[in-house]
Amino acid sequence: MKPEIDIIGDGRIGRALALAFGRKWTPVTRIISRTTDREAVESLLPRPLRGDDVMHGTVIIAVRDSQIEIAVADLKAHLRPGCIVLHTSGSRSSEVLAPLRESGAFVGSMHPLVSVSDPTEGAESLSAGYFCIEGDEKACIMARELVEILGGRSFTIAPDKKALYHAAAVMSAGHIAALFSGSVELLTECGVSREEARKVLAPLVASTAANLEKYTPEGALTGPFARGDRGTVERNLTAIRNSAHPELAEIYCVLGLRSLELAKKNGVSDGDIEAISAILRSK
Repeated sequence: MKPEIDIIGDGRIGRALALAFGRKWTPVTRIISRTTDREAVESLLPRPLRGDDVMHGTVIIAVRDSQIEIAVADLKAHLRPGCIVLHTSGSRSSEVLAPLRESGAFVGSMHPLVSVSDPTEGAESLSAGYFCIEGDEKACIMARELVEILGGRSFTIAPDKKALYHAAAVMSAGHIAALFSGSVELLTECGVSREEARKVLAPLVASTAANLEKYTPEGALTGPFARGDRGTVERNLTAIRNSAHPELAEIYCVLGLRSLELAKKNGVSDGDIEAISAILRSK
Protein backbone atom coordinates (compact mmCIF):
# COMPACT_ATOMS: atom_id res chain seq x y z
CA MET A 1 0.00 0.00 0.00
CA LYS A 2 1.37 3.37 -1.00
CA PRO A 3 1.76 5.79 1.94
CA GLU A 4 -0.12 9.04 2.10
CA ILE A 5 1.64 12.24 1.06
CA ASP A 6 0.36 15.63 2.16
CA ILE A 7 1.91 18.84 0.89
CA ILE A 8 1.74 22.06 2.88
CA GLY A 9 2.02 25.04 0.51
CA ASP A 10 0.98 25.41 -3.11
CA GLY A 11 3.80 27.60 -4.39
CA ARG A 12 6.09 26.59 -7.24
CA ILE A 13 7.93 23.86 -5.33
CA GLY A 14 4.81 22.44 -3.68
CA ARG A 15 2.91 22.29 -6.95
CA ALA A 16 5.91 20.86 -8.84
CA LEU A 17 6.24 18.08 -6.26
CA ALA A 18 2.50 17.36 -6.38
CA LEU A 19 2.61 17.09 -10.17
CA ALA A 20 5.74 14.92 -10.12
CA PHE A 21 4.39 12.47 -7.52
CA GLY A 22 1.05 12.26 -9.31
CA ARG A 23 2.68 11.41 -12.62
CA LYS A 24 5.43 9.09 -11.39
CA TRP A 25 3.89 7.34 -8.41
CA THR A 26 0.70 8.34 -6.65
CA PRO A 27 -1.43 11.48 -6.31
CA VAL A 28 -0.84 13.38 -3.09
CA THR A 29 -3.61 13.11 -0.51
CA ARG A 30 -3.99 16.81 0.21
CA ILE A 31 -2.45 20.14 -0.72
CA ILE A 32 -2.90 22.49 2.22
CA SER A 33 -2.73 26.21 1.51
CA ARG A 34 -3.86 29.39 3.17
CA THR A 35 -4.62 30.68 -0.34
CA THR A 36 -7.70 28.95 -1.77
CA ASP A 37 -8.20 30.82 -5.05
CA ARG A 38 -5.56 28.84 -6.98
CA GLU A 39 -6.34 26.42 -9.80
CA ALA A 40 -6.21 22.71 -9.12
CA VAL A 41 -2.97 20.73 -9.32
CA GLU A 42 -4.09 18.10 -11.83
CA SER A 43 -7.42 17.15 -10.17
CA LEU A 44 -6.56 18.22 -6.60
CA LEU A 45 -7.65 21.65 -5.39
CA PRO A 46 -5.52 23.32 -2.69
CA ARG A 47 -7.51 23.94 0.48
CA PRO A 48 -7.06 25.17 4.07
CA LEU A 49 -6.18 22.85 6.95
CA ARG A 50 -9.39 21.57 8.55
CA GLY A 51 -9.99 20.66 12.15
CA ASP A 52 -10.71 17.01 11.33
CA ASP A 53 -7.61 16.52 9.11
CA VAL A 54 -5.45 13.66 10.37
CA MET A 55 -2.08 12.92 8.79
CA HIS A 56 -0.72 9.39 9.03
CA GLY A 57 2.00 9.27 6.38
CA THR A 58 4.50 11.78 5.03
CA VAL A 59 4.01 15.54 5.17
CA ILE A 60 6.11 17.83 2.98
CA ILE A 61 6.23 21.48 4.05
CA ALA A 62 6.91 23.58 0.96
CA VAL A 63 6.37 27.13 2.18
CA ARG A 64 8.64 30.16 2.44
CA ASP A 65 11.35 29.93 5.07
CA SER A 66 9.66 32.59 7.17
CA GLN A 67 6.40 30.61 7.19
CA ILE A 68 7.78 27.27 8.38
CA GLU A 69 7.18 27.97 12.08
CA ILE A 70 3.56 28.89 11.29
CA ALA A 71 3.10 25.62 9.42
CA VAL A 72 4.67 23.70 12.33
CA ALA A 73 2.28 25.31 14.83
CA ASP A 74 -0.71 24.51 12.61
CA LEU A 75 0.34 20.90 12.09
CA LYS A 76 1.09 19.77 15.64
CA ALA A 77 -2.48 18.74 16.48
CA HIS A 78 -3.01 16.90 13.18
CA LEU A 79 -0.09 14.46 13.18
CA ARG A 80 -0.23 10.87 14.30
CA PRO A 81 2.83 9.25 15.94
CA GLY A 82 5.23 7.85 13.38
CA CYS A 83 4.54 10.53 10.75
CA ILE A 84 7.44 11.76 8.65
CA VAL A 85 7.59 15.53 8.22
CA LEU A 86 10.04 17.03 5.71
CA HIS A 87 10.53 20.60 4.61
CA THR A 88 11.96 21.81 1.31
CA SER A 89 13.92 24.83 2.54
CA GLY A 90 17.48 25.10 1.35
CA SER A 91 18.87 27.33 4.09
CA ARG A 92 17.08 26.07 7.21
CA SER A 93 17.85 22.75 8.84
CA SER A 94 15.37 20.14 10.04
CA GLU A 95 15.71 21.52 13.58
CA VAL A 96 13.09 24.13 12.73
CA LEU A 97 10.65 21.17 12.77
CA ALA A 98 11.82 19.98 16.21
CA PRO A 99 8.51 20.84 17.99
CA LEU A 100 6.79 18.19 15.85
CA ARG A 101 8.81 15.46 17.56
CA GLU A 102 6.52 16.07 20.54
CA SER A 103 3.71 14.67 18.37
CA GLY A 104 5.76 11.54 17.67
CA ALA A 105 6.91 12.69 14.23
CA PHE A 106 10.30 12.12 12.64
CA VAL A 107 11.61 15.27 10.98
CA GLY A 108 14.00 16.08 8.17
CA SER A 109 14.54 18.22 5.10
CA MET A 110 14.56 17.38 1.40
CA HIS A 111 15.75 20.35 -0.65
CA PRO A 112 15.59 20.01 -4.45
CA LEU A 113 18.75 21.43 -5.96
CA VAL A 114 17.02 22.56 -9.14
CA SER A 115 15.73 25.90 -10.37
CA VAL A 116 11.92 25.90 -10.48
CA SER A 117 10.39 28.92 -12.21
CA ASP A 118 7.28 27.08 -13.39
CA PRO A 119 5.61 24.15 -11.58
CA THR A 120 4.92 22.13 -14.74
CA GLU A 121 8.47 22.41 -16.04
CA GLY A 122 9.76 22.03 -12.48
CA ALA A 123 7.99 18.68 -12.12
CA GLU A 124 10.14 17.38 -14.96
CA SER A 125 13.32 19.02 -13.66
CA LEU A 126 12.99 17.22 -10.32
CA SER A 127 13.75 13.91 -12.01
CA ALA A 128 17.10 15.20 -13.24
CA GLY A 129 18.22 16.96 -10.09
CA TYR A 130 19.91 16.27 -6.79
CA PHE A 131 18.22 16.64 -3.42
CA CYS A 132 20.04 17.60 -0.22
CA ILE A 133 18.76 15.52 2.69
CA GLU A 134 19.33 15.81 6.46
CA GLY A 135 17.47 15.10 9.67
CA ASP A 136 16.27 12.13 11.76
CA GLU A 137 17.32 8.74 10.42
CA LYS A 138 13.79 7.55 9.63
CA ALA A 139 12.99 10.87 7.94
CA CYS A 140 16.15 10.64 5.82
CA ILE A 141 15.30 7.08 4.78
CA MET A 142 11.85 8.20 3.59
CA ALA A 143 13.29 11.27 1.87
CA ARG A 144 15.75 9.12 -0.08
CA GLU A 145 12.91 6.79 -1.11
CA LEU A 146 10.83 9.73 -2.34
CA VAL A 147 13.75 11.13 -4.32
CA GLU A 148 14.31 7.73 -5.91
CA ILE A 149 10.63 7.55 -6.86
CA LEU A 150 10.89 10.95 -8.52
CA GLY A 151 13.92 9.76 -10.47
CA GLY A 152 16.33 12.17 -8.77
CA ARG A 153 19.51 11.61 -6.79
CA SER A 154 20.28 12.53 -3.21
CA PHE A 155 23.15 13.32 -0.86
CA THR A 156 23.28 13.96 2.88
CA ILE A 157 24.89 16.71 4.96
CA ALA A 158 24.99 17.54 8.67
CA PRO A 159 22.14 19.83 9.82
CA ASP A 160 24.57 22.50 11.05
CA LYS A 161 26.00 22.84 7.51
CA LYS A 162 22.65 23.64 5.90
CA ALA A 163 23.16 27.42 5.58
CA LEU A 164 26.64 26.97 4.09
CA TYR A 165 25.26 24.39 1.65
CA HIS A 166 22.58 26.85 0.57
CA ALA A 167 25.11 29.65 0.13
CA ALA A 168 26.96 27.40 -2.32
CA ALA A 169 23.72 26.76 -4.18
CA VAL A 170 22.88 30.49 -4.36
CA MET A 171 26.30 31.30 -5.75
CA SER A 172 26.05 28.61 -8.42
CA ALA A 173 22.50 29.40 -9.53
CA GLY A 174 20.91 32.56 -8.11
CA HIS A 175 24.03 34.62 -8.65
CA ILE A 176 24.37 33.26 -12.18
CA ALA A 177 21.03 34.88 -13.01
CA ALA A 178 22.22 38.18 -11.53
CA LEU A 179 25.54 37.93 -13.37
CA PHE A 180 23.71 37.15 -16.60
CA SER A 181 21.54 40.24 -16.08
CA GLY A 182 24.66 42.42 -15.81
CA SER A 183 26.09 40.88 -18.97
CA VAL A 184 22.85 41.65 -20.82
CA GLU A 185 23.04 45.28 -19.68
CA LEU A 186 26.58 45.64 -21.04
CA LEU A 187 25.66 44.03 -24.36
CA THR A 188 22.68 46.34 -24.84
CA GLU A 189 25.13 49.26 -24.72
CA CYS A 190 26.66 47.76 -27.84
CA GLY A 191 23.41 48.36 -29.73
CA VAL A 192 21.92 44.89 -29.22
CA SER A 193 18.31 44.64 -28.02
CA ARG A 194 17.70 43.10 -24.60
CA GLU A 195 15.87 40.16 -26.13
CA GLU A 196 18.65 39.50 -28.62
CA ALA A 197 21.32 39.92 -25.94
CA ARG A 198 19.63 37.25 -23.85
CA LYS A 199 19.42 34.88 -26.81
CA VAL A 200 23.04 35.54 -27.77
CA LEU A 201 24.45 34.95 -24.28
CA ALA A 202 22.27 32.01 -23.21
CA PRO A 203 24.07 29.40 -25.39
CA LEU A 204 27.40 30.60 -24.00
CA VAL A 205 26.18 30.03 -20.46
CA ALA A 206 24.72 26.65 -21.44
CA SER A 207 28.00 25.53 -23.03
CA THR A 208 29.91 26.51 -19.88
CA ALA A 209 27.43 24.59 -17.71
CA ALA A 210 27.88 21.56 -19.96
CA ASN A 211 31.67 21.81 -19.64
CA LEU A 212 31.38 22.02 -15.86
CA GLU A 213 29.56 18.68 -15.86
CA LYS A 214 32.48 17.08 -17.72
CA TYR A 215 35.53 18.88 -16.34
CA THR A 216 36.87 20.47 -13.17
CA PRO A 217 36.29 24.24 -12.78
CA GLU A 218 39.86 24.95 -13.88
CA GLY A 219 39.40 22.62 -16.85
CA ALA A 220 36.21 24.43 -17.86
CA LEU A 221 37.76 27.90 -17.51
CA THR A 222 38.03 29.80 -20.80
CA GLY A 223 38.68 33.40 -21.83
CA PRO A 224 41.42 35.89 -21.01
CA PHE A 225 42.05 34.61 -17.48
CA ALA A 226 42.59 31.07 -18.75
CA ARG A 227 45.11 32.46 -21.25
CA GLY A 228 46.81 34.90 -18.90
CA ASP A 229 45.88 37.68 -21.34
CA ARG A 230 46.57 40.79 -19.29
CA GLY A 231 45.88 43.19 -22.17
CA THR A 232 42.35 41.89 -22.72
CA VAL A 233 41.58 41.96 -19.00
CA GLU A 234 42.69 45.59 -18.81
CA ARG A 235 40.58 46.55 -21.84
CA ASN A 236 37.55 44.73 -20.42
CA LEU A 237 37.86 46.50 -17.12
CA THR A 238 38.34 49.94 -18.66
CA ALA A 239 35.29 49.43 -20.88
CA ILE A 240 33.09 48.40 -17.94
CA ARG A 241 34.25 51.35 -15.83
CA ASN A 242 33.36 53.69 -18.70
CA SER A 243 29.99 52.07 -19.31
CA ALA A 244 26.58 52.99 -17.93
CA HIS A 245 27.11 50.32 -15.27
CA PRO A 246 30.56 50.95 -13.73
CA GLU A 247 29.46 49.11 -10.59
CA LEU A 248 29.83 45.86 -12.54
CA ALA A 249 33.60 46.42 -12.56
CA GLU A 250 33.78 45.31 -8.93
CA ILE A 251 32.06 42.02 -9.81
CA TYR A 252 34.44 41.52 -12.73
CA CYS A 253 37.42 42.05 -10.43
CA VAL A 254 36.25 39.79 -7.59
CA LEU A 255 35.42 36.94 -9.96
CA GLY A 256 38.58 37.65 -11.92
CA LEU A 257 40.72 37.03 -8.85
CA ARG A 258 38.97 33.71 -8.36
CA SER A 259 39.56 32.89 -12.05
CA LEU A 260 43.26 33.59 -11.56
CA GLU A 261 43.38 30.89 -8.87
CA LEU A 262 41.96 28.44 -11.41
CA ALA A 263 44.28 29.69 -14.14
CA LYS A 264 47.29 29.13 -11.91
CA LYS A 265 46.31 25.47 -11.56
CA ASN A 266 46.32 25.28 -15.35
CA GLY A 267 49.89 26.51 -15.59
CA VAL A 268 49.47 30.20 -16.40
CA SER A 269 52.78 31.85 -15.55
CA ASP A 270 53.34 33.57 -12.21
CA GLY A 271 54.26 36.74 -14.10
CA ASP A 272 50.90 36.90 -15.87
CA ILE A 273 49.05 36.00 -12.67
CA GLU A 274 50.76 38.81 -10.74
CA ALA A 275 50.25 41.36 -13.53
CA ILE A 276 46.55 40.61 -13.93
CA SER A 277 46.04 40.56 -10.17
CA ALA A 278 47.55 44.05 -9.97
CA ILE A 279 45.16 45.26 -12.69
CA LEU A 280 42.15 43.82 -10.86
CA ARG A 281 43.18 45.31 -7.53
CA SER A 282 43.77 48.78 -8.96
CA LYS A 283 41.06 51.39 -8.45
